[in-house]
Amino acid sequence: MTAKKSSRARTAKTKKTGGYKIAMNIVLAIVVIGAILTAGVFIYAASSLPAWDPQLLSGAKTTIVYDDQGIAAANLHAEENRTEVSFDKIPEAIKQAFLSTEDKDFYKHHGVTFKGISRAVFRNVQSGDLTGQGASTITMQLARNAFLTFDKEWQRKIKEVLLSFKIEANYSKDEIFSMYLNKIYFGSGAYGVQAASQTYLGKDVTELNLAECALLAGLPQNPNVINPFQSVEKSKARQKLVLNNMVKYGYISQAEADEAYQLEIEFNQSTAGYVQYGYFTDAVIEEAIAILDGLQLYDDANKAIYKGGLKIYSTMNTTLQNHAETLYMNDANFPSESKNGQLIQSAMVLMDHSNGDIKAIMGGRKYEQRRGFNRATSAFRQPGSCIKPLTVYSPALESGFMPYHVLDDSPLSLKVGNKVWSPKNYDLSYRGLITMRTAVQYSINTYAVQLLDQVGVGTSFDFANGLGLELVDTPGTNDLSLAPLALGGLTKGVTPVQMAAAYGAIGNGGMYVEPHFITKIIDEKGKEIYSHDFKLRRAMSDQTSWLMTSMLQTVTSAGTGTNAQVPNVPTAGKTGTTESYMDSWFCGFTPGYSVAVWMGYDEHLTMNNVYGGGYPAKIFRSMLQKAHTINNPKALPMPGGIVSVQVCSKSGLLPGENCPEETIITEYSRKDSIPTETCSIHEILYICPESGKLAGKYCPNPEMRAVVRANDESAEEFKLPTEKCDIHTESNFSNLFTGEDYVCMDERHDGKLYRANIANPLQTGGCPPESVLSVRLQPGQNIPYCDIEEHQVKNKNARQVIDDIFEDN
Repeated sequence: MTAKKSSRARTAKTKKTGGYKIAMNIVLAIVVIGAILTAGVFIYAASSLPAWDPQLLSGAKTTIVYDDQGIAAANLHAEENRTEVSFDKIPEAIKQAFLSTEDKDFYKHHGVTFKGISRAVFRNVQSGDLTGQGASTITMQLARNAFLTFDKEWQRKIKEVLLSFKIEANYSKDEIFSMYLNKIYFGSGAYGVQAASQTYLGKDVTELNLAECALLAGLPQNPNVINPFQSVEKSKARQKLVLNNMVKYGYISQAEADEAYQLEIEFNQSTAGYVQYGYFTDAVIEEAIAILDGLQLYDDANKAIYKGGLKIYSTMNTTLQNHAETLYMNDANFPSESKNGQLIQSAMVLMDHSNGDIKAIMGGRKYEQRRGFNRATSAFRQPGSCIKPLTVYSPALESGFMPYHVLDDSPLSLKVGNKVWSPKNYDLSYRGLITMRTAVQYSINTYAVQLLDQVGVGTSFDFANGLGLELVDTPGTNDLSLAPLALGGLTKGVTPVQMAAAYGAIGNGGMYVEPHFITKIIDEKGKEIYSHDFKLRRAMSDQTSWLMTSMLQTVTSAGTGTNAQVPNVPTAGKTGTTESYMDSWFCGFTPGYSVAVWMGYDEHLTMNNVYGGGYPAKIFRSMLQKAHTINNPKALPMPGGIVSVQVCSKSGLLPGENCPEETIITEYSRKDSIPTETCSIHEILYICPESGKLAGKYCPNPEMRAVVRANDESAEEFKLPTEKCDIHTESNFSNLFTGEDYVCMDERHDGKLYRANIANPLQTGGCPPESVLSVRLQPGQNIPYCDIEEHQVKNKNARQVIDDIFEDN
């Protein structure tokens, strides 16, 4: 029994030992295979390493931007704005800020931290993106920027590791750190800490304080987003993170960090002299970054643009862009006022509305910073009345309301939420019953509000979204109400690019096309990596487009926008001036082009009577005059289904028998929306011309007038009076015949004196001549009028008066 147990034990031990050896062999095989694969990967990556050239530590390939004729217009080179500064001149605070944020172990490792790389690789494998980035040391970032392209390749990280070892073997830590700080991109065209200090702060890097050092150190992580010229809030948030890191790693105290964060930083207001095509080039760069990010071909789109040797073909017409820049250099084209040291700013966009090609832009009166704030693309401002054609009149036309639709322009009060809202017209006057065309022509607010209420805010909101406007639809504050959609007080606002595109859809037969600055991009190898996909989207019917265009042409020919009329070119447009003159616009189009011009203070200050029909309209006209010397397309023809119709301008209905000739107008209409009812609001009544009220029997010279029935509160000039004349309340024959009155001697008066009833030319009846006697009454003697029924006077009807006129002639 004992022998058997021992035998079984030996057998079990042998099996256990054998299993362990097998497992170890498997592990060893995996390790060997892994090592072979790793070695293979490194060998493959090393075989395609770029040649070691220390000069590349400051070299780059130039990207060229071409105009719409394929002619080179701008060069984008990484380090055209870079000034070397020695390592000992760079403040310790900025070195500490970078170390704490970018590479806390920089002075401890040999170019690579394998722990960080392993963690990054694990995250990339988890995400399924082997080209993902992370765990880059300062040395690796320098290697990437100096030697590698920006293509997204899985072997890039390995190349960075190998090149980092090479750099670390050839340079000291301080030399590497110095090259890094002098080469890294900070945004706005600034490479290196000295250029960044001059660009953003207007001072030498040696003069920077802790707050400024922390702010600059935060920019390279994402200079396109954190750029303080574009978003101070985002740059301050990044600054706070840097300061917290400096506290975490013992460079500064929490009190110093708090004090630095609270310190207000004064940014440089102007960093560039005259830069030809500056604003347009900046817009091209921003669009190119978005395109390349979407294509995911490059790890860093910004660096690919500045160092990748790309060819970017833009939509810019250099003739029009030069004309715009010349206009904006002339101070006479702008109001002379200034407030708080600020000039009134402006932005302009000119777009080919047939394809969305933006031909010229101005993002401000002066190009101040590279990649700085571009008001044409990034300034969201209140559009004022320029919103009306997009959110009120076009959707109304689409819904069947025609240009002759009549509403009452009178004082208006509406309950909005828990408040009463009383919108007023810009000139504080009212016109009574008016048509849609008149409301557009003179920018009538009360009409727009009432019409929007009839169309519906939901319909309006959706229509505007279809025209590319970024309206807000969130709980609480949003644009789903009458005030923002009718008068332009939007939550977020609109940009000039958006307005040019939206108006372009009206001018383009109702077809909306996305505005863009780039047509194609070719990489350094000659491969086309992007071509603009031209797409049209129907935003409104061609009939609505044509009718809206017709009404907007009335604005420039005889309305609030006559300064915008382009000679010998059909011109349509709309003024927009917000409350207190904080924003002034003129937006519109001609056949082929749409233009939006904005003026206002950056800090939303009040201007002095700067309205859209003034300076903005004149810039609009000048740009389009120039554009039509280059290309002068014909206006779109009237589409089918539109006819002309005669209507009464006070009712919007077919003329009735009482409608005066001056109220009968010829207007355009969709064939399916022609009115079928006849006007019945006109009445012919006798009016006393002195009091303007209903004529009484004692009014000496009453006039027959056509009046309209309207609400008591209506401002309608020809509203039917509700009161009788209070001037002529008794007979005044003594004024007509000196000292004489007329009495009725009819025997039925039994010898008593009764004043005779005398008919005027617009009356019939009265006391018969044979009963009337001329007498002289004593001063103060009052006698009653004849009360015999058949002696009373009656007003003639309209036909009798007309017949009398013909008989007299």
